[in-house]
Amino acid sequence: MVKAIIFTKYLIFLMLLVSCGKHEREVKEYGMPKAKNDLLNVSLKFSEFKDYGMLIDRIKEITCNDSIPKIVVENKYLTRNIFPIEYCEPMIFDPKGKHYVSFEKGKAYKDGFSEEIQTNSLSRILENDFTHYLTSNESEKPEYYMVIIESIRNEKLIGIEKFLSALTLEFDKLETTLELNIGFWEVVPYISPPALKNDKQIDKK
Repeated sequence: MVKAIIFTKYLIFLMLLVSCGKHEREVKEYGMPKAKNDLLNVSLKFSEFKDYGMLIDRIKEITCNDSIPKIVVENKYLTRNIFPIEYCEPMIFDPKGKHYVSFEKGKAYKDGFSEEIQTNSLSRILENDFTHYLTSNESEKPEYYMVIIESIRNEKLIGIEKFLSALTLEFDKLETTLELNIGFWEVVPYISPPALKNDKQIDKK
């Protein structure tokens, strides 16, 4: 009887191992790969970079060498591949402020750091702020979803990675055929203009 119980436990354990071995990791992709040749893709992980500046420099370097950056975000059973918007030659393109997500000290804010973005509000923000239309008439169907991540160069990446995991999760729930395009831009520090000399000083010269 004891041997039968031991054998049954062993058999169950073996079946669990086989089941786990057969589990395939699901892969989801966001953005446009821009090429069907996977050999051009260069995988990047947030853990490989010290800060945001190093990440965006690497994205640009890959793009300018005719390859395709692919940011890989993984958990136990799912791989999310993000193909960021990036062009070697800067494009004349100015999205509305609503598309921006600004990061500071690991926290995400709406454009201009006006309001912190909470995870439970991402579904609403996707529909209201991240939809992009060909015209100003928002009663039409959006062309795609667009998010511009921006931060200063020394920002740590853990907050950005967590945000992207939550964002893509909410996007999946929409079950839409539209693309989710994500760009990574640098916040350029504001430098105040030099003080103007008053008219009297100018007249004396």
